[in-house]
Amino acid sequence: MRQNSRLRAGISLIEIMLAFMILVTATFSAAGVISFGHRGTVADFRQVEAMQILVDRMNKLTNMHYASLDSFLTAAGGNEYTFNNDIEGIVLGDEVKIDKNTYRVHATLKRQPITFDSLMELDFPNPSYMPASPSTWLFKDRVSAAFNGVDNPYKVIKITVSVKPVGGMTDEREFAAVSYVADLES
Repeated sequence: MRQNSRLRAGISLIEIMLAFMILVTATFSAAGVISFGHRGTVADFRQVEAMQILVDRMNKLTNMHYASLDSFLTAAGGNEYTFNNDIEGIVLGDEVKIDKNTYRVHATLKRQPITFDSLMELDFPNPSYMPASPSTWLFKDRVSAAFNGVDNPYKVIKITVSVKPVGGMTDEREFAAVSYVADLES
């Protein structure tokens, strides 16, 4: 009678429990991978949105007239200032909310000094001068020209905008862009 019970086909409770434990372990592992992928997707979305905010703020600042930007620096009392509050309707700050996400958005304005180290004038009269032949060109010796970024003839403001997602699940990178606005009006 015992030999018949051993030959009987089927699975035991121990085999069912072991298979169930393997299934549960695999399911939890897969859930961890999916969760990790979701966090990466959320971080990627926030970084793309940060770049879009960066482009938007930079476009708005570079579309402003030199005189407006210069007046902000004059009001701030210096040649360089980092704004972390709204200016002229451009939203800046340490906690800028876009939908459910929060970003740190700053803009730095700086009067940019200009230096022309290798600016050289052609020396005239030069009887052998031919415009199409550089070997006939003669240059005057000239000292470097430097302009402080405030006085004419060259007034330039450097604009730096930085955006960083804050409060996320991962340590996300900061994005920054630089552009220049020249005084072409005076």
